[in-house]
Amino acid sequence: MPDIFIAEPKAEDTTAPEMPYVLEKQEGSDKPIPIIQPPINIRNSVRLFASFCKNPDGISFQSQEQGEKILLFLRRDFITNAKWILIGTTLAILPLFLIFSQQLFGNPLPFLSFKFYLLFLLFYYLFVTTYLYINFITWYYNVALITDRRVIDVDFASLVYKDIATTKLSLVQDISYAQVGVVRTFFDYGNILIQTAGSLDNFIFESAPEPENVVHIVEELIGKQNE
Repeated sequence: MPDIFIAEPKAEDTTAPEMPYVLEKQEGSDKPIPIIQPPINIRNSVRLFASFCKNPDGISFQSQEQGEKILLFLRRDFITNAKWILIGTTLAILPLFLIFSQQLFGNPLPFLSFKFYLLFLLFYYLFVTTYLYINFITWYYNVALITDRRVIDVDFASLVYKDIATTKLSLVQDISYAQVGVVRTFFDYGNILIQTAGSLDNFIFESAPEPENVVHIVEELIGKQNE
């Protein structure tokens, strides 16, 4: 399995972070009191099955520039895995129903030995495991990263195909999203289209969670780039 992201180990900081505070007057008193406020830019750890994470911590990539910050981490929404999970689960329990029916109605192929059935089950479950594994890593490694400087799209499929495309935020001309259907609206995911300048390929993030939020974040970054 290829290592797409390489996170450098960080030295453990035992000191408590300094919390910013402001002075605020309390009602009925002229003396201001300090009010502690949490830091604005909080780093968040990316959970194993996370599909959306702002300011992810512990993630980096090989071509990351000095001082470049990852602001958004995206995968396809986890609910999109329901189809292949359901198929894989059905295939996994199907032999149990066949064994149960054999006990009720007898063996339809009595000339086949027990070793044959055992070998068949071995190859059958190897196929089911491969099916589940390929679908999982295809979902897990197909990610999109949005930094304060560029957009990165990682396409990974079938163990042998990997394509990484990047574009600078200054080359992004427009960003929009499509959220069609009851399921997509209910679970809040959709396709995000990023249009780039010139002959560069456009970026499509399929089934991305919180598409409206993603579009808003990228639009703010584009606005800062144009200032």
